Amino acid sequence: MSAPRTVGRAVFDEAFGGRVRALLRARPVADAADNASRQSWGTHDYDVVTLALAAIDTVISRQGFEEEVTYDEAVSGLARLAASACPEQPSEEHEAVARYVIDALLNRREREAPFAYQVSDFSLEPDGSVQHRAIAVEFRLLSEHEDQQRGVNVLRASADAINALVGGLEFDVEDEQAAVELMLDRQLKRGAFGQAEKAAERSRLLSVRYSDELRTLLTDTVRDIRTVLDRWARDVPAQFERNRVHLEERLGAEGRLLDHVRSALDTAEADPAITAAAARIAGLLEECRRRHTELHGRLVGARTIFLDEQLRQSFRPIGGLRNPDIADGVFLPLLTMAAEDAAEPAEAFAVFAAGPQVPRIVRFADLVDDLLAPRREPRIDEPPLDDEELGDPDPPAVSPEILAAATAVVDSVPLPARLSVLLLAVRATDLPGELDRGAVERLVALAALWTYAPESAEDFSTAVDTAARILGPAAVVDADGTLIDVPGWSGDDLIVAEDEETLARWAATSVQEVS
Repeated sequence: MSAPRTVGRAVFDEAFGGRVRALLRARPVADAADNASRQSWGTHDYDVVTLALAAIDTVISRQGFEEEVTYDEAVSGLARLAASACPEQPSEEHEAVARYVIDALLNRREREAPFAYQVSDFSLEPDGSVQHRAIAVEFRLLSEHEDQQRGVNVLRASADAINALVGGLEFDVEDEQAAVELMLDRQLKRGAFGQAEKAAERSRLLSVRYSDELRTLLTDTVRDIRTVLDRWARDVPAQFERNRVHLEERLGAEGRLLDHVRSALDTAEADPAITAAAARIAGLLEECRRRHTELHGRLVGARTIFLDEQLRQSFRPIGGLRNPDIADGVFLPLLTMAAEDAAEPAEAFAVFAAGPQVPRIVRFADLVDDLLAPRREPRIDEPPLDDEELGDPDPPAVSPEILAAATAVVDSVPLPARLSVLLLAVRATDLPGELDRGAVERLVALAALWTYAPESAEDFSTAVDTAARILGPAAVVDADGTLIDVPGWSGDDLIVAEDEETLARWAATSVQEVS
């Protein structure tokens, strides 16, 4: 295929893919805003996009310090913002909105897996033809980590989240921070305090990302030095020298900028707006200097951490337990001790014998869901039969004729439609005499139920495939509390739509008609 003349050549540049990936970082936030209309509070005026960026900024503001933001603290902060947006709504709804936003940034819907998308990469060959290649892009926005000193789980923003909040582009942090400080110096000298405040905020975000890169390296070193051994041998020494020079330059520049800002604060005749902006700039610069001072201290001790971990992980013998006399050597001495004295050795023995303790990253709500899940029956694979014992395969649970009839009925009804309309269409459709009309009707109802709650089906994959064949591959089913009014059926009169967008439009139209 030849490149059309109406397509710009920028799409074939290597930098174009970076622009696409930068734009893609905002997609989870946009998806969360679109899906908010399907929540119970979706008709109220909550700005999910602003709340999402506020959540990321809240996490960044304390990332790298001793008191990093926990999940509950982030929810509490967003709930206050939601309450100011809709003060007439109950506090339970404000908390539900906040949890929805945080869970969307964590990708709780996919068990906190990275967001995964596919983008297209186009290249122009020498002969003028266009080649296409699909590239998988994965990234996180927020993630949970265990703070072992505090014994709690904390939230941290990824580099992608910081880039999305800063401006959506990838850059070298050292060069960008030096450029921002130069721009900030020029803005302060000409008295543009409003623009200077934005530059100071940008410098703060860059400081968070810069410190996070070193923290990740040291954390990986302590966890398993083998995973970063090549980096320590090849890249890290030069990186540390570059980091040291950069931090010394930043600390010197931030000191000069703080002196300039404080001179504006000391001016008695200064405009109150300028004074307030200068105070905010001074606070941001103080935070940057505090981060860089702490980072410089960690950088100085980084080589010692490597040597200590190499000694600990490489030369220490692997711990283990000899076979003790359980009765006389363990249980009897333990039973004769006081309870408070026996707790520590019993816990230590349990850890060595049964493995490490469960990390705090496991949340109680997830554990409850797993415990309440239906029990899975153990599967015992039967030995394969000999070829001569194999007979004809079992007939399918649903005959092809009934499946085709159910599909034809659904195709004849414009969607979105309620389940009652589909069932009445089955009763009004002329079917071949040998077909069981009741079986067709039951299959249409089951397809709607399987799409609405696929986990209720015994054979999950078969149910999902059958429902997709009847209702469509992107079909969605929802309920709004309306009861079905068809003889022989009871329960919710489900809403069947071709896709989520169609269902959202249908729901919005219904709300307008009711109001």
